[in-house]
Amino acid sequence: WLVFRERSDLPEDLVFYENYLGQRDATFTLNFSTGASMVLAQYYNFVRYGYEGYRVIMETMQANARALAHKIVAGGDFELVGDADAEQLPLVAFKLAEERNFDEFDVAVQLAAERGWMVPAYTLPPNAQHVTIMRALVKQTLGHSRVSTLADDIAQAVETLSKKGGLHEADRRRVKTGVGY
Repeated sequence: WLVFRERSDLPEDLVFYENYLGQRDATFTLNFSTGASMVLAQYYNFVRYGYEGYRVIMETMQANARALAHKIVAGGDFELVGDADAEQLPLVAFKLAEERNFDEFDVAVQLAAERGWMVPAYTLPPNAQHVTIMRALVKQTLGHSRVSTLADDIAQAVETLSKKGGLHEADRRRVKTGVGY
């Protein structure tokens, strides 16, 4: 951990600004200042699982990501960013398929509020910041039944927002941002 007494003590060139859940968020990391415990834990996993074990884990996560991608687009509310069937990271990036009275940030908030899912929304980097996407990282613990639950919950969030509309601007301003949130 690195703690600064005052915001002014944090050098600005260490700060990275990103759009997270509809608000500008500042974050920073020091990649060289990590303790050894995670290295030891990873070494243990390498020994425990071996190449074959990690291959099975990655293939399972990729299969679950493909299943999630197909379920998300099956409802017709979203389109994928990328190819769901390509060999890739176990990650699903998607965006609303058409203009609505709400956006991806509203879907992210609705999912968190109704079902507790953290599926963040982002605008893309400069020169593409007009595009907003959502992304679901499929971890090893997100098995087949939870993939279906997540896809159903995303569809339910869209249905709810279709009836009530997106967040009121006052609610958007209340979203906490900054380091530590």
